[in-house]
Amino acid sequence: MTGTQPTVRLQDMRADAIRLLVLEEFRLRDPDVDGAAARIVAACSTGIEPAVPLLTSIDDRCDVATLRALHSGESSEGDVVQRAALAPLVSSWATPKHYGPRITERSQGWPSSFRLAVTESGINEVSDPAVTLGNDSVRDEAASRAVGLLWIGAPVGTHGGLLILLGSYDDPVTVRSNRSNWPLPLSRDLGVRIYENSPS
Repeated sequence: MTGTQPTVRLQDMRADAIRLLVLEEFRLRDPDVDGAAARIVAACSTGIEPAVPLLTSIDDRCDVATLRALHSGESSEGDVVQRAALAPLVSSWATPKHYGPRITERSQGWPSSFRLAVTESGINEVSDPAVTLGNDSVRDEAASRAVGLLWIGAPVGTHGGLLILLGSYDDPVTVRSNRSNWPLPLSRDLGVRIYENSPS
Protein backbone atom coordinates (compact mmCIF):
# COMPACT_ATOMS: atom_id res chain seq x y z
CA MET A 1 0.00 0.00 0.00
CA THR A 2 1.44 3.32 -1.04
CA GLY A 3 0.84 6.33 1.19
CA THR A 4 1.30 9.98 0.41
CA GLN A 5 3.07 12.51 2.57
CA PRO A 6 0.77 15.16 4.03
CA THR A 7 1.09 18.58 2.48
CA VAL A 8 3.14 20.74 4.80
CA ARG A 9 1.75 24.21 5.31
CA LEU A 10 3.11 26.16 8.21
CA GLN A 11 0.64 27.87 10.47
CA ASP A 12 1.27 31.39 11.59
CA MET A 13 1.73 30.69 15.29
CA ARG A 14 2.53 34.31 16.15
CA ALA A 15 -1.12 35.44 16.38
CA ASP A 16 -1.82 33.13 19.31
CA ALA A 17 1.65 31.92 20.17
CA ILE A 18 2.48 29.09 22.54
CA ARG A 19 3.49 30.73 25.81
CA LEU A 20 4.61 27.71 27.87
CA LEU A 21 5.65 24.06 27.48
CA VAL A 22 4.87 21.81 30.46
CA LEU A 23 6.77 18.54 30.84
CA GLU A 24 5.56 15.88 33.26
CA GLU A 25 7.81 12.86 33.78
CA PHE A 26 6.70 9.84 35.78
CA ARG A 27 7.50 6.18 36.30
CA LEU A 28 5.02 3.40 35.57
CA ARG A 29 4.84 0.29 37.76
CA ASP A 30 5.18 -1.82 34.59
CA PRO A 31 5.94 -0.98 30.95
CA ASP A 32 2.86 0.18 29.05
CA VAL A 33 2.78 -2.93 26.85
CA ASP A 34 -1.00 -2.91 26.35
CA GLY A 35 -1.15 0.88 25.81
CA ALA A 36 -3.45 1.56 28.81
CA ALA A 37 -1.44 4.60 29.98
CA ALA A 38 -1.15 5.95 26.43
CA ARG A 39 -4.94 5.68 25.97
CA ILE A 40 -5.56 7.57 29.24
CA VAL A 41 -3.23 10.38 28.17
CA ALA A 42 -4.91 10.59 24.75
CA ALA A 43 -8.43 10.56 26.22
CA CYS A 44 -7.76 13.17 28.91
CA SER A 45 -5.83 15.67 26.81
CA THR A 46 -7.46 19.04 26.29
CA GLY A 47 -6.36 22.43 25.05
CA ILE A 48 -5.82 24.44 21.88
CA GLU A 49 -2.87 22.36 20.70
CA PRO A 50 -3.50 18.75 19.66
CA ALA A 51 -2.28 16.23 22.22
CA VAL A 52 1.28 14.94 22.12
CA PRO A 53 0.98 11.19 22.82
CA LEU A 54 2.53 9.52 25.85
CA LEU A 55 6.30 9.46 25.36
CA THR A 56 8.37 6.51 26.57
CA SER A 57 12.07 6.53 27.53
CA ILE A 58 14.36 4.65 25.17
CA ASP A 59 16.50 3.68 28.19
CA ASP A 60 13.76 2.29 30.45
CA ARG A 61 10.23 1.57 29.20
CA CYS A 62 8.77 2.30 32.66
CA ASP A 63 9.91 5.95 32.47
CA VAL A 64 7.38 8.04 30.54
CA ALA A 65 6.55 11.68 29.91
CA THR A 66 3.78 13.96 28.72
CA LEU A 67 4.29 17.36 27.12
CA ARG A 68 1.67 20.09 26.79
CA ALA A 69 1.91 23.36 24.88
CA LEU A 70 -0.14 26.14 26.45
CA HIS A 71 -1.52 29.30 24.89
CA SER A 72 -2.63 32.43 26.70
CA GLY A 73 -5.51 31.69 29.06
CA GLU A 74 -4.72 27.97 29.44
CA SER A 75 -3.76 26.79 32.92
CA SER A 76 -0.33 25.34 33.64
CA GLU A 77 -1.79 23.28 36.49
CA GLY A 78 -1.66 19.53 35.99
CA ASP A 79 -4.71 17.69 34.69
CA VAL A 80 -6.35 16.30 37.85
CA VAL A 81 -8.58 13.88 35.91
CA GLN A 82 -5.63 12.50 33.94
CA ARG A 83 -3.49 12.11 37.06
CA ALA A 84 -6.29 10.30 38.91
CA ALA A 85 -6.83 7.94 35.97
CA LEU A 86 -3.10 7.21 35.71
CA ALA A 87 -2.53 6.84 39.47
CA PRO A 88 -3.04 3.03 39.63
CA LEU A 89 -0.39 2.60 36.90
CA VAL A 90 2.20 5.05 38.31
CA SER A 91 4.84 4.29 40.93
CA SER A 92 6.29 7.84 41.17
CA TRP A 93 5.78 11.35 39.79
CA ALA A 94 8.47 13.96 39.14
CA THR A 95 7.71 17.63 39.69
CA PRO A 96 6.36 19.18 36.46
CA LYS A 97 8.87 21.37 34.62
CA HIS A 98 8.01 24.55 32.73
CA TYR A 99 9.83 25.69 29.59
CA GLY A 100 9.66 29.02 27.81
CA PRO A 101 9.29 28.50 24.05
CA ARG A 102 12.29 29.31 21.86
CA ILE A 103 10.94 27.72 18.66
CA THR A 104 7.36 26.50 18.19
CA GLU A 105 6.70 25.65 14.57
CA ARG A 106 4.40 23.01 13.12
CA SER A 107 2.59 22.14 9.93
CA GLN A 108 -1.17 21.88 9.63
CA GLY A 109 -0.96 18.09 9.50
CA TRP A 110 -0.36 16.72 13.01
CA PRO A 111 2.67 14.37 13.13
CA SER A 112 2.34 10.64 13.81
CA SER A 113 5.75 10.11 15.41
CA PHE A 114 7.41 12.14 18.18
CA ARG A 115 10.89 12.20 19.69
CA LEU A 116 11.78 14.24 22.76
CA ALA A 117 15.18 15.07 24.24
CA VAL A 118 15.48 16.74 27.67
CA THR A 119 18.58 17.85 29.54
CA GLU A 120 19.41 20.02 32.53
CA SER A 121 22.96 20.68 31.31
CA GLY A 122 24.18 23.53 29.12
CA ILE A 123 23.70 27.24 29.61
CA ASN A 124 21.09 29.36 27.87
CA GLU A 125 21.98 33.00 27.32
CA VAL A 126 19.11 34.99 28.82
CA SER A 127 19.85 37.96 26.56
CA ASP A 128 19.29 35.95 23.36
CA PRO A 129 15.89 36.65 21.78
CA ALA A 130 13.52 33.83 20.93
CA VAL A 131 14.19 32.45 17.46
CA THR A 132 11.63 32.89 14.69
CA LEU A 133 12.22 30.81 11.59
CA GLY A 134 11.30 32.09 8.14
CA ASN A 135 8.55 30.08 6.53
CA ASP A 136 10.67 29.18 3.49
CA SER A 137 13.56 27.65 5.47
CA VAL A 138 11.22 25.63 7.66
CA ARG A 139 9.12 24.52 4.69
CA ASP A 140 12.22 23.32 2.77
CA GLU A 141 13.53 21.36 5.80
CA ALA A 142 10.11 19.88 6.57
CA ALA A 143 9.56 18.81 2.97
CA SER A 144 12.95 17.09 2.69
CA ARG A 145 12.81 15.33 6.08
CA ALA A 146 9.04 14.99 6.65
CA VAL A 147 9.24 17.09 9.81
CA GLY A 148 5.86 18.37 10.94
CA LEU A 149 6.68 19.90 14.32
CA LEU A 150 9.63 21.44 16.14
CA TRP A 151 9.34 22.74 19.70
CA ILE A 152 12.41 23.93 21.57
CA GLY A 153 12.08 25.26 25.10
CA ALA A 154 14.41 26.69 27.73
CA PRO A 155 13.53 25.98 31.37
CA VAL A 156 11.79 28.74 33.28
CA GLY A 157 13.67 29.96 36.36
CA THR A 158 17.11 28.56 35.50
CA HIS A 159 19.77 29.20 32.87
CA GLY A 160 20.68 25.54 32.25
CA GLY A 161 18.87 22.94 30.19
CA LEU A 162 16.87 22.44 27.05
CA LEU A 163 13.85 20.55 25.73
CA ILE A 164 13.50 19.56 22.08
CA LEU A 165 10.42 17.85 20.60
CA LEU A 166 10.52 16.73 16.98
CA GLY A 167 7.38 15.47 15.25
CA SER A 168 7.47 13.63 11.94
CA TYR A 169 5.22 11.60 9.70
CA ASP A 170 7.21 8.39 10.25
CA ASP A 171 5.39 5.25 11.30
CA PRO A 172 5.96 4.93 15.10
CA VAL A 173 6.54 1.16 14.67
CA THR A 174 9.38 1.86 12.22
CA VAL A 175 10.84 4.55 14.45
CA ARG A 176 10.78 2.24 17.47
CA SER A 177 12.51 -0.58 15.57
CA ASN A 178 15.23 1.74 14.24
CA ARG A 179 16.83 2.99 17.45
CA SER A 180 20.28 3.20 15.81
CA ASN A 181 19.45 6.88 15.18
CA TRP A 182 19.60 7.56 18.93
CA PRO A 183 23.03 7.81 20.63
CA LEU A 184 22.12 5.70 23.68
CA PRO A 185 25.54 5.69 25.41
CA LEU A 186 25.91 9.43 24.86
CA SER A 187 22.44 10.11 26.23
CA ARG A 188 23.29 8.35 29.49
CA ASP A 189 26.78 9.87 29.80
CA LEU A 190 25.65 13.40 29.03
CA GLY A 191 22.47 13.31 31.11
CA VAL A 192 20.07 13.59 28.17
CA ARG A 193 16.72 11.84 28.60
CA ILE A 194 15.30 10.68 25.28
CA TYR A 195 11.67 9.69 24.77
CA GLU A 196 9.57 8.52 21.82
CA ASN A 197 5.93 7.62 21.28
CA SER A 198 5.20 3.92 21.18
CA PRO A 199 2.89 2.41 18.57
CA SER A 200 -0.69 1.97 19.77
